[in-house]
Amino acid sequence: MVAKIVKGQSFKGVINYVLDKAKQTEILAAEGIRTKSHESVIRSFNTQAGMNPKVSKSVGHISLDFSAQDKDKLSNAKMVQITKEYMEKMGIVNTQYIIGRHRSWNFY
Repeated sequence: MVAKIVKGQSFKGVINYVLDKAKQTEILAAEGIRTKSHESVIRSFNTQAGMNPKVSKSVGHISLDFSAQDKDKLSNAKMVQITKEYMEKMGIVNTQYIIGRHRSWNFY
């Protein structure tokens, strides 16, 4: 597994990238987010960020990339487990998040 960490400029930009229809993203888990639509996800993040003006860089995106050889071992539940463990070890706790799985890649 390889992690790529990116600080975003806006929730709208990150969410539109993550939930782009071409990526066939499936939201596997979410905390503190309304997932009815792209707009509701963006609004949820923006609302929470507005409640804590001390945080200057509130937008982030972490891509966990797995080997194509492991695709048969990576159920949605396993991916959520791995992602939550990663977030905890990185100190990403007590915050909103979504966990998505892209299905458009060639090895799926």
